[in-house]
Amino acid sequence: MSTSDIKANAQEVLAPVHELLQKTPTSALCKPKQDIVTLRQNLSIGDAMQILAKRGILSAPIVLEPDLEEMGGLPEERELSPQLLGWLDVSDILRAFLDHLKRGGDLVPSKMLALMSAIEKAAPSFISRMLITIPSIEDRNLLYASEAGTTPLSSTIRDLFLRPSEGGMSAVVHRIALFGPHGDITNIVSQMDVIKFLAARPEALGPLADATLGQLGVLDSAREVVSVDPLTPTLAAFAMLASRQLAGAPVVADTGDLIANLSISDLRTLTGEHLGVLALPVAEFLALRHDTTYIGYSVHTSSLAQHAYFNAAHRQIGPGKNDIALFTVVPATTFKGLLAKFVERHVHRVYVVESLERPRVCAVITLTDVLRLVTSLAT
Repeated sequence: MSTSDIKANAQEVLAPVHELLQKTPTSALCKPKQDIVTLRQNLSIGDAMQILAKRGILSAPIVLEPDLEEMGGLPEERELSPQLLGWLDVSDILRAFLDHLKRGGDLVPSKMLALMSAIEKAAPSFISRMLITIPSIEDRNLLYASEAGTTPLSSTIRDLFLRPSEGGMSAVVHRIALFGPHGDITNIVSQMDVIKFLAARPEALGPLADATLGQLGVLDSAREVVSVDPLTPTLAAFAMLASRQLAGAPVVADTGDLIANLSISDLRTLTGEHLGVLALPVAEFLALRHDTTYIGYSVHTSSLAQHAYFNAAHRQIGPGKNDIALFTVVPATTFKGLLAKFVERHVHRVYVVESLERPRVCAVITLTDVLRLVTSLAT
């Protein structure tokens, strides 16, 4: 089927996936007895970072724990449930730390040694602050658990993940928290859960499964590709991404070729004591993070090779997984192939390159883009 055929018959092409999403209740994606990590509102930022790093996660709900002493007597069941206050993401911590660095009115140093000194000087006072002093973007939505069994997945995607807002824009969130009758969180459903659900059912996707990215017009509507210079200090690179409201970007060499990927996921084991490593150039940071050699930087020659942050990261990555993956697809990649790439690599974005031999990024596809596609034209 050609691109023109797909565009002319979009309703027919998307009909099978629309039917699948409409007949599937949101509860089908819920995990039985899901272990949900929560952060108490009275934790310090440093303690919260330790909890996230120990569990290898990037975000968690902030809850208000009931104070039994203040309640006086035996509390009711509803009073025992922690109440959801908000949601914390590692990217929120990073943005708050950048603001903390700038409080003195000085520019954040651009040279590695000066930046590392500034970070190490500012870190202790930052991580001792209360967790609730961090403003969060609230990258989540809520669904009453009892309604999950009757709410079609199509509605959850359209109204909660891609929640429409005034002016025709959408305020995208990446996770839905299901809550019980006492306000307690019972399950969390993420955009990745939806992608895994679709990837496991290629036969139910109809003609969409074998349509290529080129045929689907991915390159026609491609937005600007924001890239990272490998010699930029890692903190400065993340600051740039934060200003663009991006969680990751391709690392591009002078030749224009894609050579790596930098994302918030690279901070999965970051603690307050590790903040100084963000002064390293992106290239050296990634070489150490992935235990490899990378455009002149090597884990074998770097003075920070034995830093606790990178040792923790290597334990999490495990043996045999230390290559810097590029997460690329080409215009000829099928839709089901795209889904498989997301799931196999467990990434939130992939890069469309014209050729795998000369990987120049021409488009970026995110989980959100996929959700928009599968719900487009749906009534």
